[in-house]
Amino acid sequence: MKEKIKSFFSEYYLEIIFLLIAIILVIINKNKTYIGFKYALNTYKNLFFVIVGVALLSVLISELINENIIRKYIGKESGIKGVLIGAIFGTVMVGPAYVYYPFLKELMNKGAKINVIATTIGAWAIKLQWLPFAITILGAKFIITLNIFIFIFAIISGFLVEYFVENIKR
Repeated sequence: MKEKIKSFFSEYYLEIIFLLIAIILVIINKNKTYIGFKYALNTYKNLFFVIVGVALLSVLISELINENIIRKYIGKESGIKGVLIGAIFGTVMVGPAYVYYPFLKELMNKGAKINVIATTIGAWAIKLQWLPFAITILGAKFIITLNIFIFIFAIISGFLVEYFVENIKR
C-alpha cells in the first residue's frame, strides 16, 4: 500500500501541486479564484474542438499514413520541397502551437525532418485568417513585408535548429 501511495505521488506530483495551489487560492480569495476557474473553463471549452481535431489528425497520421510517404514528402529525402511544405502548413494552421506538439512529434516519429518541424512552428507566426484585419490596421506594405520575412526566417531557423540539434553533443 505504501508503494502505491508513493507511486501515485511520484506520477501525479504536478497535479497535486496545482491542486494545493488552487486550495490556497480559494482560501485567500474565493471570488477571484472563481473568476479564474471560470476563465480557465471557457478557455478549455474554446480549445476543446481544436484539441480533439489535432488528436484525430495524430491518429490519422499514426494509423493510416505510411512512414514512407512522410519520409518522401517531409523526410530526409524531401529536400527543400519538404521544408516549403512545412512552412506552408505552418501558415495555414490555426489554434495554439502547444496543441499541435503531439501531432508534430508523431510526424517526427514517422520520419519527418527536424527542420521541417521547426519551420512549421516558425511559420505559425503568420496568421492568414488575420491578414485582412492586420492590413486594414497596419497597412498592406507593412503586413506583407513582415509576413514575407517571417516566412523566410522560419525556413532559415528550421535549418539552424536542425544543425544545432544534430551537431551539438549531449
